[in-house]
Amino acid sequence: MSDRGFGLGRWGLLAALFLGSAGVWAETAAPLSEAQREFLEDGPGWLLSDAQRNDFLREDSAARDAHMAAFLAKDPIPATPQNELQEGLRRRRLLVQSEFLSLADDRARLLFLRGAPFERIKVDCAVAFKPIEVWRYGTEGVGTRYLMYRPAAEPSYRLWRPGDSKEPLYSAEMVYWLQQWQEYGGHKVSRAFDHQLCDDKSTLVDAVTGIDGLSLYRPKRPTDAQVMQGFAPPDDLAAWAKVAAVTPLPPEKPVIDGAKLEVQFPKTASNQRMTLRMLITLPPGVKLQSITEGEAPSKVRVNIEGALEQDGRFFESFRVRFEPKPPEATVPLVLVAERALRPGAGYVVRLRVRDEVGGAEAVLAQAFTVPKEAQAVATPPLPEGAVVQLADQLANLRIPGKDSLILVPPQDDIVVGLWRTEALVTGDKIQKVVFMVGGKTQFERNKPPYSAELRLPPLPTELVVRVEGYATDGQLVAADEMVLNQPRGELRVRIVEPRRGSTATGRVAVKAEVVVPEGRRVTKVELRVNDKVVAKLEHPPWEGAVEIPAGPDLAYLNAVAVLEDGTQAEDVRFFNAPGNFEQVDVNLVELYTTVTDKAGRLVPGLTQDDFEVREDGRPQKLAKCELIENLPIHLGIVIDTSGSMYQSIGEARRAAGDFLQKLMTPRDDAFALAFSDRPELLMPRTSDERAVDGALDNLHASGSTALFDALVHSLYYFRGTRGRRAMVLLSDGDDTSSGIGWRETLDYARRSGVAIYTIGLGVEVLGDIRGRLKDLAEETGGRVFFVSKAQELSGVYQQIDRELRSQYLLAFSSDRSNTDGKFRTIEVKAQKGKLDARTIRGYYP
Repeated sequence: MSDRGFGLGRWGLLAALFLGSAGVWAETAAPLSEAQREFLEDGPGWLLSDAQRNDFLREDSAARDAHMAAFLAKDPIPATPQNELQEGLRRRRLLVQSEFLSLADDRARLLFLRGAPFERIKVDCAVAFKPIEVWRYGTEGVGTRYLMYRPAAEPSYRLWRPGDSKEPLYSAEMVYWLQQWQEYGGHKVSRAFDHQLCDDKSTLVDAVTGIDGLSLYRPKRPTDAQVMQGFAPPDDLAAWAKVAAVTPLPPEKPVIDGAKLEVQFPKTASNQRMTLRMLITLPPGVKLQSITEGEAPSKVRVNIEGALEQDGRFFESFRVRFEPKPPEATVPLVLVAERALRPGAGYVVRLRVRDEVGGAEAVLAQAFTVPKEAQAVATPPLPEGAVVQLADQLANLRIPGKDSLILVPPQDDIVVGLWRTEALVTGDKIQKVVFMVGGKTQFERNKPPYSAELRLPPLPTELVVRVEGYATDGQLVAADEMVLNQPRGELRVRIVEPRRGSTATGRVAVKAEVVVPEGRRVTKVELRVNDKVVAKLEHPPWEGAVEIPAGPDLAYLNAVAVLEDGTQAEDVRFFNAPGNFEQVDVNLVELYTTVTDKAGRLVPGLTQDDFEVREDGRPQKLAKCELIENLPIHLGIVIDTSGSMYQSIGEARRAAGDFLQKLMTPRDDAFALAFSDRPELLMPRTSDERAVDGALDNLHASGSTALFDALVHSLYYFRGTRGRRAMVLLSDGDDTSSGIGWRETLDYARRSGVAIYTIGLGVEVLGDIRGRLKDLAEETGGRVFFVSKAQELSGVYQQIDRELRSQYLLAFSSDRSNTDGKFRTIEVKAQKGKLDARTIRGYYP
């Protein structure tokens, strides 16, 4: 298909199609071809009346093709040189494609038929309403308004009609309270509960619907026919084409040319589902912008956003990310993802394939019917010589066979404290399951269900959980294990013990930490002494013992981490060094420093001579001083979604989204985390700011405040990243439900090296929360903001944006080579204290 349109699909079996506003069902004379389905469902068919669509469905395939060709060749305004219908279709398709992937969203159809609205208002008050958008067409003060709402079960929006009643617009709790309000007298007793919580939003919804509360109808309220008029095909096709042909478009993005989608059904999945395998082939020579992280080999980042539709309605969405090495110009790149679907049902899958770094896109679509039995792949499954990248299919657990077991992974990326897990067992040979953490047995289960509540460290720690299944005679039948809390990021290995600068001979304990790229696996860590392999470690903890020879000769220890494709990283320690041997320490202490004058304005143009740096009171010599404005940023957005945020959550979501859109460049990455009773990762680290922004759309306020747990979890996601790292934390109250204490949280923040910008929204002047937010910011080199209203958040995010893009990087090598692991204080002065210099308060070597 053309990546400028919505794509073609193959509808294997279509018995009937629901038609537009009239709700007419038409029996088809023959299955729709790919081109016919696209014509009918992806734009042009919306310009047909119900009768015309019925006639189209009743025709045979050849007649449909002729019908389509005649319609698309129409020139409704023959007096002009341009074919306005063709240009209008092209522009309206591009307009819809720029905003929506699934065309099951009623907003997509309204945008196609009517163009962009004059005004678009989001109703954000989650305690009262489901997500709502009000679109107004016309000019200032006049026009027609349409209300679209998002049902709880799907991310797409539906047009609200008066016949639907007003209940679908409200949260379940608000429906109950409004029923009570109306039953006990309504306006005669008090203002409606939704107005008490979010008055301006409720006033708008009442005005558009013509209904107060749930069923207090106003005179001249809109009818279904009036509302559906905006979704009706145009009476005058020439008039529609004339307006559509000049539709303003957003800036065009580069295109991934030649992308193709193939669907296969190679096997039966669990729970009587069939596996849908999607092969997205990018042709040889495809232009994807690569990125190099540190010394790691260059790679490309491709994000695929997917939507499945069934019977014209949204079914599910998914998002997968690939990070393959750039393919050679002569071979294609094949991306493979899978879903599990019920046999016999018909679907349309829509994919947006995006180069995260370069921004190029392709949009693909295909219709299919899921067969009842797995189908052999008739053609070669992959092009010869293709570079193949598989999506991470953690959700598709596959038990190897009879008399085996598998450990069910946690739902969260980070697991601390008590964790309940389960081993799935097949066959009847396994009669006992042993659960082990870090090599030590914690629980044994002698009958199903084979589940256990494991005790893990209170702070995130990389460790191995293992399950072993035994027969009645004590024989080990099967085993499985997984690594929890594994650091993700650019491949890196660091020798933690023995510490740099220490002296040792004889038997020495070695401990290493490995950072693993997303979607990759460490096959081994080799410990080498004087280039001789003395130990091979195959799983965490990466610990072993080596023999360091005594004597006058220099000895050195290497830790080498190896990935499944052979990629390596290493770290080194020297021993028995002569007095004149200087070990080069490439790990300079880096201080990202913000400098302002007494009026709070950022100060550019400073040089190394303008700074003084002291470590534990000792002057240090700077090895680097530069103003950095374009260095990549690793960013974390952390938002409090506890119940007290119900009035502010909408504005908080918008302000954070705007901040991401303005700050992030293709070289940056970010993640989003929300917290109430517990932390929840909304979007893993990605350079796709639209993905992070979109993840914030589903926020709603409820529950208590696990602030400390959220801080520690968020900081752990920065492990494995180097360079500028910043976290923006928004909260409106103190911690009420964390398992981690304040002192442990503050110490963890100090060790993280992440600058924390804290925002206190409407927090009390008295109490601990103000001091805690202030301490977090000052200890880590960030900044604290206190605002009284959510409307002030946009200005706060703008200040953080300016700061992050105008910092100085100061770096020094400590004059103390020995280390005891104790906290070292840092003090930075600019122009002998005439300017304010803000950076971390200290660090752990």
